[in-house]
Parts: sequence; structure tokens; C-alpha cells
Amino acid sequence: MSAFLQYAFSFPTFIFGVLLALMLLYWLVALAGLVETDAIDHWVLFDGSDHAHGVEHSASALAGLLLKVGLGGIPLTVILTVLFLLAWLSSYLLCHLVPMPRAWAWVNVLTGSVVAVAALVLGFVATVLVLRPLRGVVNKIAPDEEPKVLLGRSGLVRSAVVNATQGYGSVDDGGGGLNLQLRSPERELERGTEVVLIEHLPEQGAWRVVSKAEFYGGEAG
Repeated sequence: MSAFLQYAFSFPTFIFGVLLALMLLYWLVALAGLVETDAIDHWVLFDGSDHAHGVEHSASALAGLLLKVGLGGIPLTVILTVLFLLAWLSSYLLCHLVPMPRAWAWVNVLTGSVVAVAALVLGFVATVLVLRPLRGVVNKIAPDEEPKVLLGRSGLVRSAVVNATQGYGSVDDGGGGLNLQLRSPERELERGTEVVLIEHLPEQGAWRVVSKAEFYGGEAG
């Protein structure tokens, strides 16, 4: 028991432990009805109008990363909870394998920092492997609901460009918002372009979009 506590409260394992505890506290608050379970998604990924320019781009990069690794559509709250849990486990195991100085000297901090980065990377990879199948489960439960709900919705291009083969953006779904893969075969749409979803492309896991100006009869962007 003492060995467990020693590693659990050592650097850097205790950092992931604190983050995991904060996420569990968030879940308790959400279950009590004091905050929405998808509030973190809204704050971090979709409320770009209230952020500084650089932070908004960071949020867009995060949304794009989640889509690329197959976690798009899974609540960020769930992703962070699983990530911090698996990172904590990875850090705990690595602290068993990597010699750590007892004193909080610069060597200890440097070694612990390397362990922290390694644990975070391992935790992220494990999170992708654990959560990616959930997207398929969600699609099987309600495969036809998404096109009916989102068709005609407006959104914003978040990637550098949306064209026939790549691109993503945030879409107003009437709630916290969604990050979706977007496609525009006719013309390239740059970051910041307001778009409208006009067709679901299930074979690509994406939506065909046009600029809002074009959709409402204005000049094509």
C-alpha cells in the first residue's frame, strides 16, 4: 500500500491524478444538474467568438485533431476523462520502470517531465483505441437521425481550407455545436467562411457544403 501511495503521489503521476479528480468532480456537478454535460465542448471547441485569435485557432486545431483520429462526435468530457485515467495509469507504470531521484532536484524534475510527456502520449493513443469504436455504436443506434437534423444548418470553416477531399468546421446544431468533416467539390472555402450543409456524404463521413452567400443567392465565395 505504501508503495502504491508513493508512486501515486509522486511527480508526475499526481498531476494526472488531480486532473482526473477534477473531471470526476465535473461529472458529479453535471449529474446534479448544475452544468450541462457537453458544456466543456461548447467552451473549448465552439465559442471561438469569445476567444482571442490565437486561442480560437488552437481550439480549431484541437477539433481537427479529434476528427482525424476518429474521435469526432464523442463528447470532449468523455475524451478527457478517459485520457486522464489512462495517462495516470501510464505514468504510474512508467514510474515503476524509470529510476526517479528521491529529492526534488532538477534531475528529478527533468526525468519526471519526460515521463509525463510519455504518459500523455501513451494515454492519448490508448484513448483513441478505446473510444474510436463508440462512433460506430452511435451511428448504428441512430444512423438516419444526423442527416435529418443537420441538413440546412449553418456552420463555420475551421480548417485552413475546405475542398473536395479535406476540411472541417463547427456547425450550429441548436445545442453545444458539432465538429464535422466538410467537403466542397465545386470550390475551395477558406477558414472563417460561413457555410450551409446541403448534403450528407456517408461514404466519406462528411457533409457537402456551400458558402452562405451562395446558398442565399449571393455571389459565390
